[in-house]
Amino acid sequence: MTVDAEQLRLSAHQVEKWSVAWGLLSLALWGWFAYRLLMANDVAFGAGREDVIALVGILALAVIPTIIAAATIVYAQVLFRLARQAGPVGE
Repeated sequence: MTVDAEQLRLSAHQVEKWSVAWGLLSLALWGWFAYRLLMANDVAFGAGREDVIALVGILALAVIPTIIAAATIVYAQVLFRLARQAGPVGE
């Protein structure tokens, strides 16, 4: 394997680890959003404007790492494909 292919493969593994971290953060934020949404629905209808504002804020916070996780997954796949095209393993 050439140095470039090895570097691409190592970079792909590193980006893949970051994508897992972003995915876990995203899942935690979506869980927080779901919890707050269920708690807001548990209270009387029209509980308050503060709950709605908090839910929108949490939703915005959950969407951002979701997009970053998706982008890093795609980037890792591209790096793996480039490493595979650069040279086979074992050369």
